Amino acid sequence: VPVYETFVEGAEEGFKMAISVIPYIVAIFAGIACLRGSGALDYLSRTLAFFLKPLGVPADIIPLIVVRPVSGSGALAVTGELLQTYGPDSSMGVLASILQGATDTTFYVVTLYFGSVRIAKTRRVLTSCLIGDACGFIAGFLIWRALIR
Repeated sequence: VPVYETFVEGAEEGFKMAISVIPYIVAIFAGIACLRGSGALDYLSRTLAFFLKPLGVPADIIPLIVVRPVSGSGALAVTGELLQTYGPDSSMGVLASILQGATDTTFYVVTLYFGSVRIAKTRRVLTSCLIGDACGFIAGFLIWRALIR
């Protein structure tokens, strides 16, 4: 196998792929900005906070829980804001870091991977992935609770 030529071909394909993904990344950032600007993210966060506060989930972490399944970049931005506000060594910073790594960007993964192989029926897959996200968030929260005690 011609190693260098194969590497160059792979790098070229990777670069083309990265360029083709940029519009989707911009769209996700714009969508997150619209959610924030319209107040929908705050409304959803307050609604979820009503149900999650009795369980001990801090209200400031809820935007991360809402954004993470939709956008990895948006979730990273929310995590960055939490780390900047509270500090990386704070209880909130540790929780944000755990939750950032506890799940994946479900909608992105389902859209990209299933779209690339032209699978259109993703109803059960999406439900399963969202249940997996919920389990990841719950496990991350429980690990955080065990760490802060």
